[in-house]
Amino acid sequence: MIWHLIDSNDDMNGYENMAIDLSLIDLARTTPILRFYGWNPPALSLGKFQSVDGIDKDYLKKMGFDLVRRPSGGRAVLHYDELTYSLLMPESSSSKSVLKTYLTISKALIEGFSQFGLKCDISRDRRTTYTRFEACFATPSIYEVTVDGKKFVGSAQVRRNGIVLQHGSIPLRSHVEEYANCFKASQIEKIDLLERLKATMTSLEEHMTINVDELKRSLLKGFANVFDVEFEPFIPDLNTEKYFKEVKVWD
Repeated sequence: MIWHLIDSNDDMNGYENMAIDLSLIDLARTTPILRFYGWNPPALSLGKFQSVDGIDKDYLKKMGFDLVRRPSGGRAVLHYDELTYSLLMPESSSSKSVLKTYLTISKALIEGFSQFGLKCDISRDRRTTYTRFEACFATPSIYEVTVDGKKFVGSAQVRRNGIVLQHGSIPLRSHVEEYANCFKASQIEKIDLLERLKATMTSLEEHMTINVDELKRSLLKGFANVFDVEFEPFIPDLNTEKYFKEVKVWD
């Protein structure tokens, strides 16, 4: 089976990235799409239903970070020095279970990471629940990818118009101080969150040196092996402007 591959080599801002993913939903009805991208400037993305009340917008503006809303669920992710993937496929070609789809995608990611010798695991603890922290990487969720017990890939999924859209954040470097400062909190609470992120989050540079192109190639092998597919480059003609209102949190 052939899947489409979109490699957005030029990093885009958060609004463009999320609007592109929404625009791809209709195009994934016949052929699944895997997209790789980065973020410029860095951005904090909120889950679809996450309140903006706990976000320190003044800090984001001071840092020049975007604030954007994902169509997928989950909690806030700081996209700063990372590789992001989005995978879109018809619901008919995936499991009806959200968790089973998570699990299969995590297996593909782990297969990809194994190509360059990084040993990863899949979180299996169903007792894990979100804490009071609003940061995605503060808590590994079931079937997410971990390294040495720390969360390595933050994932979120939505099903919309018959299409599964899953986002995944793969940190190349950890920016835990900036991450913690993105939230409104007392100094003690921010220190608490910072220590939590240090204990629960990891990044690629903490384990090995590999460039982004090598990482993409390895991940492609992982998806190809697990889903038994081949990839062909795809350059879509998209109308993203109609989605900006949905993904923007401020102008």
